[in-house]
Amino acid sequence: MSRETTLTNKIALLATGDEICNGDILNSNSQEIALRLFKHGMPVGYHMASSDAITEIEQAITFLLVSHNALIITGGLGPTSDDLTRYALSNAINKPLMFDENVWQEIVARLKRFGYDTPPLSNRQQALFPEGALIIPNPNGTAAGCSVEYNNKIIFMLPGPPSECLSMFDQVTLPSLKKAGFIQVKYHKNWLLFGVSEGQIAEVLDALAKPYQCMTGYRLCYPYLEFKIHSNHKNDFEKLVIEVEKAIQLYMLYDGQNTASHVLQTTLEKIHFDFKLVISDFATGGLLESVIKTPKTATHLDFVCDKNKSPHITIHGLDEFWQHSELTQTKLTIQFDFQNQKDTLTTVIPLRGYRVKQYAVELICWKLCELLEKMELKNTDNYLNQNQ
Repeated sequence: MSRETTLTNKIALLATGDEICNGDILNSNSQEIALRLFKHGMPVGYHMASSDAITEIEQAITFLLVSHNALIITGGLGPTSDDLTRYALSNAINKPLMFDENVWQEIVARLKRFGYDTPPLSNRQQALFPEGALIIPNPNGTAAGCSVEYNNKIIFMLPGPPSECLSMFDQVTLPSLKKAGFIQVKYHKNWLLFGVSEGQIAEVLDALAKPYQCMTGYRLCYPYLEFKIHSNHKNDFEKLVIEVEKAIQLYMLYDGQNTASHVLQTTLEKIHFDFKLVISDFATGGLLESVIKTPKTATHLDFVCDKNKSPHITIHGLDEFWQHSELTQTKLTIQFDFQNQKDTLTTVIPLRGYRVKQYAVELICWKLCELLEKMELKNTDNYLNQNQ
């Protein structure tokens, strides 16, 4: 399986709306839908965005249907004059729009619940669907979606608001695509690597993968590097996973699936007794606190400058960053004071502009997790006895 392998049954994504094309909002629907499709082994092809011009939407639909067997369209299903997706789809597939009385009655009932005794006539267009379409109910709004077949291809039309679009995708679109046989990639796995660059590790990992029918991929999510493999060949996949995990052992935190900050948050959330981790952060400019302090972890965190409290963590460093130095490295020092024991960790980390703070935060979280493990917080009685 290589990048030259042609996967059939690719799924195209089309987002409509002037607000997307003009940069007013991010096209988050396409990103999230693509991620969910890929996780279920369904290959995604083109992503496109179109303005609210009916001719542009129609042209985009026509173009995408040439090389894809499924198309998911999001946006443009509202009641206003710029909501033209249904009209463009009707033109593109040459199917007339039909009025669905059941959908209209659902719209009327919903609007009446919100105080509209006489629903606006403009909402009637939300009950128009291409002939033969299957309605996709919208439990969170007035814009029902639909699916329609055209030349042995499946087209889905979903509303734009993510709170409506994504739930309808999960409930109807994804199961429909599974049933229609769009799952093609059976095995996939990914790892988050810390402290290694793409160029440094790619040469090693790609060489490992070369003998196998597996495809590799990389994604920089600094300070992590995501490495992923996927394949339809079980034996090759399982053998490569073993080899990869040996090669990346030095760069994996925990199981390689979670960030250090996420693991720290989860660890703190599981502590159900009176415990405070006191942190004096003189390095990250408040980023550490903003990352790990949540409503669920706040009771166990105290960001102060009082060194008399224990367990106490003091963090210094990143001076070269704050001084706008031209150097390529900076130091980070973490001092631990707990249970009458003191320890200091000093490490050199790459200085890559503002991103050095992100690197520092993940490194600090990793070390804090190690500290909590040493304190045996899983054993509540043990901790309480030692601190009475």
